[in-house]
Amino acid sequence: MTVVEQPPPGPQNAVVATAPRARASARRTTTIDVTWPDGLGGPTVIVLSGQDLATDGAGRASVVERVSFSLVIDPRTGRIASIAGDADGLDELVGASARSGFGRLVATVFADEAESRSLRYSLLEDLPGAFLVSGYAPLRAGLLGGDVALLKERGRAQADICVGWATGSPIQLALADHGHTAVPVGPEAPPLEAVEPEGWHPLDPLGLDTVRRRRQLDVTRASGGATLRAQAHFRDSHAGEEREMVMHEYAVEATFDEQGRVTGIDVDPRVLPWAECPGAVASAARVVGIGLDDLARAARTELVGPSTCTHLTSTIRSLVDVRALAETG
Repeated sequence: MTVVEQPPPGPQNAVVATAPRARASARRTTTIDVTWPDGLGGPTVIVLSGQDLATDGAGRASVVERVSFSLVIDPRTGRIASIAGDADGLDELVGASARSGFGRLVATVFADEAESRSLRYSLLEDLPGAFLVSGYAPLRAGLLGGDVALLKERGRAQADICVGWATGSPIQLALADHGHTAVPVGPEAPPLEAVEPEGWHPLDPLGLDTVRRRRQLDVTRASGGATLRAQAHFRDSHAGEEREMVMHEYAVEATFDEQGRVTGIDVDPRVLPWAECPGAVASAARVVGIGLDDLARAARTELVGPSTCTHLTSTIRSLVDVRALAETG
């Protein structure tokens, strides 16, 4: 039996707390909790929650909007079985796959919300990625084994989807050559809202095996009022028996000119599973000069392949919400 060594980890420097809100700013926070109330073999319940918060020049905060709704997904088909909560108008999503084609469906059914970058739309757009990452829970529990030949085939198919899975990387070779899936282990997840609870929407305690995706986006204007500055934070975490563990985490700062074009972007890779992953940071520079109206398309077409990271791409894509928040703040 071949023993496959665990590949070296990436950065393990988890963010300790969300930065305090600036005066005259707007903040959007979202969470997507993927849970299995009846155990990992049962139906998946996904809880999507978020809040838009405006902070005035005196530092006073007011909630602009808050949403929370949940989806039940059939584990056999990956299709949405039911929706509850703040779900007005979401009936058309019942029966849809939460994997294939979901983004296109949401963009079509909720075209007006896609244009305005509503809080609910932002959550729905992020659902497929969060659902995919939630596979870490059964992986960690040892439930995603299987036929070695099929696992090797999967390893070959996943080559070059990102820098961590670049052809010849340790995790790609482990799967393609040996049928071995490396299981990353990250640092403990500090409670981001602990310093300033009012800066986040209400959060439920994490149940065992929950995979949580968090996003926080702050937008402020320069003193002249025309240019914008955005601070985005992204974290995926997993709740194990003893602790909540960070799986992926990025902090991103970006600036925009009067026309909404990206004038600068800085990426801080705080927690990533493998040593190769920070190599994706340089790819973010490709969006400099691109406007907010074209940022989502550019992220999908330019930030792909073995020089990038899917989690960084999704974080940069989330910056399209900047314009909606600028109108809120």
